[in-house]
Amino acid sequence: MATEINSAGITFPNGTTAETLQQYNEVWIYSGSHWSVTNGGRCCAWSVPTGTTSIKFEIISGGGPGGASGGDFDFGVGGNGGNYTSKVLRKSAGCFSNGCGYRACAAGTSSCSCCCRCGVNCRHGCKSYVQGRGLSNFCAQGGMGGSTNFDMTSSCYNCYLGNTQCNRGQYNAGWINCYCNEATFGGDVEYRGTSGSMYTNYSCCSAQFSVAGAPTGPLGSGNHGVSGKDMCTGNLACCSAHSTWPGGGGPGHGTASRNACWGSWGAGGLVKVTYT
Repeated sequence: MATEINSAGITFPNGTTAETLQQYNEVWIYSGSHWSVTNGGRCCAWSVPTGTTSIKFEIISGGGPGGASGGDFDFGVGGNGGNYTSKVLRKSAGCFSNGCGYRACAAGTSSCSCCCRCGVNCRHGCKSYVQGRGLSNFCAQGGMGGSTNFDMTSSCYNCYLGNTQCNRGQYNAGWINCYCNEATFGGDVEYRGTSGSMYTNYSCCSAQFSVAGAPTGPLGSGNHGVSGKDMCTGNLACCSAHSTWPGGGGPGHGTASRNACWGSWGAGGLVKVTYT
């Protein structure tokens, strides 16, 4: 007699049995228009099936747009990746009952970076959230939009530290600005998206480009997203580069001229519901 695995559990050749296997069911919510700016995301009404004993909600927010090239040889840093959080509810704890309704909304793609100005971006990624019994302000904030560094070709020693889980600041012609947003609320665990970054070679115009941030955690796509155009040799149009789904930041835009151009949009988010 061979070992058998079925819905009742595991039966070994000697006749002994192991614990009953548990069936997991999944619902995935997201917008399929990955390559469209401001696609609006996707919301879904979901009711708890009869017999459910536990529910796990997982969400990733949308990525932030890449920074714009503000004009006058400026350079946009890649946008931050989306943030992840999860929440487990158990029927035995009175968190829900059969037929309870939940509203789950996955973040849409962001707008492209606005303003074509220097400093902190005025647009950010979109929020993912779930509402219903047992949840309190359960949401993940969108990744921050990439900043715009000014006069980057005036000194090859200006730099930007990225690919961390908190935006650690920027150095631009003598000033520094550090910030770190609140990433998620109402969950059991949190994974922040990584921030965007930029790379500058010793000879600035030979190699200078930005890299977008990405979400981390169980549903993340890695520690960084896609790269933007090279400042002097690339040919990336305004608001055009694709970001990594789910939750990837948008690439920044750079130009070795005084013609400003918007950075690219951040990817949309995701909601995953697992119930047993």
